[in-house]
Amino acid sequence: MSQPTPRVTILVPTYNRAGMLLESLKSAVNQTYGNLEILVLDDASSDETAATVGAFAIDPRIRYVRRPVNVGIAANWRTGIEMATGEFFCILHDDDTFEPTFVEQLLAPLVRDSSLILSTCDHWVMDASGVRSVAQTEEASKHFGRDKLACGTIPDWRECCLINLSFPVGATIFRRSMVLPSFIDERANGAIDYWLYYQCAKTGAGAYYETERLMNYRLHAGGMSRIRGEYMTDGHIFRYESILGDPDMFVLATSVRRALADALISKGMYQLCRGESKGAREALAKGIAYCMTCRGFVTYVLAHMGKLGPCAVRALKHEPWL
Repeated sequence: MSQPTPRVTILVPTYNRAGMLLESLKSAVNQTYGNLEILVLDDASSDETAATVGAFAIDPRIRYVRRPVNVGIAANWRTGIEMATGEFFCILHDDDTFEPTFVEQLLAPLVRDSSLILSTCDHWVMDASGVRSVAQTEEASKHFGRDKLACGTIPDWRECCLINLSFPVGATIFRRSMVLPSFIDERANGAIDYWLYYQCAKTGAGAYYETERLMNYRLHAGGMSRIRGEYMTDGHIFRYESILGDPDMFVLATSVRRALADALISKGMYQLCRGESKGAREALAKGIAYCMTCRGFVTYVLAHMGKLGPCAVRALKHEPWL
């Protein structure tokens, strides 16, 4: 007698992205793996989100959960994990899409090996209209070190994930029995995804990596990395400071100090652009104390140059992936 196929919950947190959400939901319902539960978590959208989800009402696998007031990313994610009934779950961002075999391929190693807490993969980069860019895809894979990862189980995946940020949360399936709702912490701000990974890493469970690109990441002007960069930077500072104080993560100390320094320098740059020179100098000095870099030193000098400093910092190009 064959074993029943495990249910997978696809969490779709959304807020005012009805147009892009339509494509995301199409990619969820068109998965080759059928035993799905699709939870659409509407964080009090004021657009046509409800109508968009309503177009899929014929599919009994979809549940629409609308909040009366906006609670933010962390609370919305936590609610999804609490409500999920699947043995496994994944998070599909409302501006991204899955390839048809995403669930089927990433679920397989989790079913084979009960010691794994997650299974993840590389992804494509597409523009606002959904057109893939091979050049940007290759650039992203290289930037995050995914080009150096081999297909298979990664015994110690802490550095590649927590420092190199190699695992995109939208391209990952988690084992729900190992992931607690408390793994989501509002203090992580825009780095809530890598805070979740940090909590997963602390369990000591393994991770599997698939080199095939099974998800499409949409790079657009309304993305959080573009419009809420400092929110994300603040989250990374909180995360790195927590990891640095964690004795179980001592092996990462050198890398974390370097990453924390870079995040503090980014924070200082944001503050300097707003004309907050005093706060900028404090953040920059703290970053330099963790790790002296050319970027940190130059920005620290600019922070002492009056009105010229903010102008010079605004002229600097920022890395679009951070």
